Amino acid sequence: MERFHRTLKADTATPPQQNRREQQAAFDRFRAKYDEERPHEALGQAPPARHYQPSNHCYPSRLSSPEYGDEAVVRPVRSNGEIKWQSSTLYLSEALIGEPVGLIPRDGRYLCICFGSLRIGDLDTYTKRVLRTPIQVLPMSLV
Repeated sequence: MERFHRTLKADTATPPQQNRREQQAAFDRFRAKYDEERPHEALGQAPPARHYQPSNHCYPSRLSSPEYGDEAVVRPVRSNGEIKWQSSTLYLSEALIGEPVGLIPRDGRYLCICFGSLRIGDLDTYTKRVLRTPIQVLPMSLV
């Protein structure tokens, strides 16, 4: 990957173009050459475009919101990554802004915080603190 980045930088950004439009055009020329002309050793010296096939999968333009069972309390994640619970605000993740999360009872003290089937963490109802799970939730690119 370092080799790719070195080549990309040398071909498109050394020196950088005068404005964003020209810089994008440089990236577009590089991509066309890299994908359609330049031979790749791993592909038998053929360019990647010769091996590309569009996917047969049709993806929805918008994924439906996760559904939670009747035992779950659903809270929307606010624009700052927090949810409101019992007059308190609790930070979860900015990656979930605008999404509904489910608070599902585990026992008398803890609620499991879920996004669909993914467990984000636990809520300690005594201390009103979010306990993290080992899973890291990262921001996704906007669609």
